[in-house]
Amino acid sequence: MRKAIEFYEDLERLKEEVRWLVQQGRVKILWCHIKSLHPQVTKTEILNGLVYGLYKHDREHRGRYIAWSRLTHPPRLLRVVFEIRHTNGKSVIVVTAFEEE
Repeated sequence: MRKAIEFYEDLERLKEEVRWLVQQGRVKILWCHIKSLHPQVTKTEILNGLVYGLYKHDREHRGRYIAWSRLTHPPRLLRVVFEIRHTNGKSVIVVTAFEEE
């Protein structure tokens, strides 16, 4: 079964949708990838990035987005890569998150 990935041209509308989904607890973080390569990244930092970060479209994958945030401890620039998928309702799927060099 193929999962439907939603594309947003309007990043402000996307941010509103993501904030609502975060508040509803509709976020899935793919920890297997993140913890194996970036063990210092926390759930709180990822959620802060989704809610307060600066959004951009991913240049390589249509329907994938990037949120940058400095709401981390210790302070550093965090990149959160995510999608909005429709599988049993709409959810934010965090594909990866890591510290920018």
